[in-house]
Parts: sequence; structure tokens; C-alpha cells
Amino acid sequence: MGGYLLVLLVLFSANIALLLGNTKINNLKLLVISAIFSIFTFALMNLSSNINIGLLDYFGYIFLVISILTFFIMAYCTKNNNFRALFYSVIIIFITSVVLLSSQSSLDLFSHISYSLLFFIILFVVYQLTKLLHHAKRQYSVIIGEYMALASILIFLFALTYNSTLNLNYAMFSSFLILTPTYQLIYVIIGIFVVLVAGVLINDMRGNR
Repeated sequence: MGGYLLVLLVLFSANIALLLGNTKINNLKLLVISAIFSIFTFALMNLSSNINIGLLDYFGYIFLVISILTFFIMAYCTKNNNFRALFYSVIIIFITSVVLLSSQSSLDLFSHISYSLLFFIILFVVYQLTKLLHHAKRQYSVIIGEYMALASILIFLFALTYNSTLNLNYAMFSSFLILTPTYQLIYVIIGIFVVLVAGVLINDMRGNR
């Protein structure tokens, strides 16, 4: 569950940064905002880890609901250019996801600190990248929609593969080779994001010729 939590933190931190990219924020304010989100995430994970609710058998359905909500909220809000509602909706889905996953994980204090720092880094770095994305040929709202669609598809894959992943014998995997499904999913996310940014920049360069 800690692996799923890590992946969702990466997804939502980048999503929040992309949505914040609709507003102009200087680096000092961005540092403050990133720190606030990071501290909030740390506190949320710590508090949620004390909740004892047996939900492990239902996370296939939970991921499915998160995926569907993410996609349809994105589709509705981008169609109506209501990015304020989209931002708050993403925050609500993010909080709910963190609470549910943290309550089922056995992460220690160091892991919570590491996860919250990762959230801080991704939020700050991705917001800086949005400055380049605003110069792309496609509308910025389209880029946000594409990212959220990809994120919802990935979470949908979580729903489809959850039961199989839950029953895996992790003793079969080598930690040195990093072959566990969790790390493979992280590589997929990084690859998707790199391809998305590269595609936007390439299209922009072609448009300026």
C-alpha cells in the first residue's frame, strides 16, 4: 500500500502543480505553497496511519471510483473552463486517497517524511515546467486534460491489477534489480510525463518554423 501511496502522491502533486500553473506565482510564494502542501501531506499521512479500518480487499473498487471521478470531473471542468472547481476537486480526491491508503499502510516516520519531501520537490519542479508549457502550441487547458486523462487511466489499471498484485509473492523479486510492480509503475509514470512534455515542446518547435 505504501507503493500505491507513493505513486498517487506523484500523480496528484504534478496535477496540483499543473493547475497552479494557471496563476502567476513568484518563486518565494511557490516555496511557501509547496511547503504548506508538503507539511499538510505529512500530517495527513501520520494521522491517517492511526486509523484501523479493514479496506484491503476493497481497494480494487476504490481505485476504480477514484479513476472514474478523476476522469469525469476533468472532462466536465475543462469543457466549462472551470479550473477553480477542478483544483478543489483534485484536492478533495487527493486528501481522500491519502487518508484511505495511509490507513492501510505500515509506513514509518522516515517514509512519511520522504514522501512529503517528494511531494514538495515535484510540486515545485513541475510548476517551473508549466512556464514552458504555456508557450506550447496547444492550449494549456488541453495539456491539463491530457495529463489527468493519463492519470485516470493509470489508476484504472491499478483497479484492474490490484487483486493480482496483492497476491504476488514478493520473495520472487530481487530488490537489487528493482523488479517489483510498484517500481515499474513509477517508471511508467516518469516515462509518460517525459513523453508528454517532450511532445508539447516538439509540437511548439514545429509550429515556430
